[in-house]
Amino acid sequence: MEIKINIPQNDYVQPTRVRENVVQAICDAFLETHCNSIFHPYGDGCGRRKTHFVHPRTANKYASFQNYDWATENEGFIKFNGEEMKAAFKALQEAGYYMFRIYNYGSWMGYECSKKPFMEKGERVTEFNDFID
Repeated sequence: MEIKINIPQNDYVQPTRVRENVVQAICDAFLETHCNSIFHPYGDGCGRRKTHFVHPRTANKYASFQNYDWATENEGFIKFNGEEMKAAFKALQEAGYYMFRIYNYGSWMGYECSKKPFMEKGERVTEFNDFID
């Protein structure tokens, strides 16, 4: 028996573009000292969502990571990709900062930047290898 099916070819292509302004906004967000300066690549299943958007620093707003899936670049939020996050990790470490993997609320994994090479609640990392695209 012959079965003929029509399935469109998968057209997914992992983003590789690195936008300088986006990397700058990511670095700025990491360097802020507030609850939105932690990047969460995944949600934790308890209503805490991934933060794949960054809002650049403006005259009246600090830079921050956001979880607004509905956000658009017209509202100032920029969706970033894994290559841009890798570039930000590299740039921050070249500037003498340290990156840490942390867990908020016990299960919500995130990344935080520090001036010091030790963080009591975190595990030091040197590369960003999570798949977020």
